[in-house]
Amino acid sequence: MSWNISGTYYAPCSCKVGCPCLLGELEGDQGWCSALLALDIKSGDVDGTDVSGTRAVFAGDWPSGFLSGNGTARLYFDPGSSEQQREALGGVLSGQRGGVFEILSTLITKVLPSREAQISVQAGENETTIKVGDLGQLVIQPMRGPTGELTRLLHGAAAFREDTHLARAHGTRWNDPDLRKWESLGHGEFTEFQWSA
Repeated sequence: MSWNISGTYYAPCSCKVGCPCLLGELEGDQGWCSALLALDIKSGDVDGTDVSGTRAVFAGDWPSGFLSGNGTARLYFDPGSSEQQREALGGVLSGQRGGVFEILSTLITKVLPSREAQISVQAGENETTIKVGDLGQLVIQPMRGPTGELTRLLHGAAAFREDTHLARAHGTRWNDPDLRKWESLGHGEFTEFQWSA
């Protein structure tokens, strides 16, 4: 049993720019934490199931902070993905298949049934907008240094990669009636990934 996926991920959350979870804090800026992780998978295989070209969004809500656990989560799949692809990716993204997502299985205590939602990605150099059905949208605006280089965080406490690009996420909003309704106070991340287990 093995898997590998590669592509780009986008991850805004409810906190201000410089989310405390990335630095190991146990409580979000507002005393709680909500976050989204959108995966635009370019290529991948999960136990022989080709998941190339699929899109999925993970939405999580924690009563204190990401690292404090006791979270509630749901996966959303684009209509273009088959039931077999959804099942394969569900095992990976829930952390049941090991790898970078394994930590999620210890931080999520309630998993809601997955939902189907149209996931559209409008990627640009200065802003990427991802719309997820009528549930909300993710907005990622890369942060840059004085000479234009991307702002990076290395070895963050709660990062999915050792090298993460930081972004502003103003305009991100989420409204699933089974989860907390929220708008981002500004924190976002994104980067290209290549994960396997």
